[in-house]
Amino acid sequence: MIMKDIGAEGRMRKTLAQEIIALGNLKKNIRSTAFNSAIKLLKNRTGKIVVLGVGKSGIIGLKIVATFTSLGHTAVFLHPVEALHGDTGIVTDGDILIALSFSGESAEVVKIVRYLRINFSVSCISITGDEKSSLALLSDVPITIDVPDEGCPIGLAPMASAVATLAVGDLLASALTSPAEFDKRHFAKLHPGGSLGLDSRTVREMMKERNAMPLVKYDAPLQHVLTVMTEDGQGVAGVCSTKGTLVGIITDGDVRRFILKHHSIGTKKAKEAMTKNPKTIRANETAKDALLFMEQYRITSVFVIDDASKKPVGMIHMHDILGFI
Repeated sequence: MIMKDIGAEGRMRKTLAQEIIALGNLKKNIRSTAFNSAIKLLKNRTGKIVVLGVGKSGIIGLKIVATFTSLGHTAVFLHPVEALHGDTGIVTDGDILIALSFSGESAEVVKIVRYLRINFSVSCISITGDEKSSLALLSDVPITIDVPDEGCPIGLAPMASAVATLAVGDLLASALTSPAEFDKRHFAKLHPGGSLGLDSRTVREMMKERNAMPLVKYDAPLQHVLTVMTEDGQGVAGVCSTKGTLVGIITDGDVRRFILKHHSIGTKKAKEAMTKNPKTIRANETAKDALLFMEQYRITSVFVIDDASKKPVGMIHMHDILGFI
């Protein structure tokens, strides 16, 4: 439906209203036979999930695939046109097709789905706006989205239907993903980089273990401390008491300030140059929290302390974290 000239804000409000209506209509479908059958089909599959679509539906299909795979469900996108020229090799018996076409009449999608249904042992879930369309009739499970108006100013671009289709993909992925079987640890394994990875990975996974840490004794000669700091290459050494607890830290800056004050190292000990009560972190903190912690205190590395013994169990450097982004 073509909008009247109601101005930029009016057009935005109209589009948003129609998208909200389309999403609201999905509430009626969640308990429907189609949704329940689709979920059952996906749960009992022996192969992967293959999503198909062209144009805007294809772009939505790529996002649906990304959601499935990020939650541990093997899924691939198959472009219907490319599939007609050799890419059907990605399909195997036992796969589940999810075919997208709001009209249900996209020639490329209908043609390749018909071909795959004949030549492979696959099942098909379709997401269309017409339960009597060619694609819906080809499917084992046709899911119909109710979109009375796209909300497009000129009545041509798929807007509300694209949002509703994407939402159906999210609903299916949500239904398949049980927190009892796929939790934060599994998610972190699939998201090693970026901010999601930092929020999911723990300090323990990135830190240097105790045997690789630059640690010195409380009464160690400062000359020995410099040797340890130089060999480690990160410009810092942790100072431990006779009981092994972390009581201080010595950085390159501490050494420079000490020499400026005392003019030489001489026979000075670690305890004389260290900064007492250094900042520490726990192993179960997220990498993101560790990075924020270091930025807050303007430090580039921090020792990881065991809560019970107060002994250092690791050390993490800012570069260790940034390397995963």
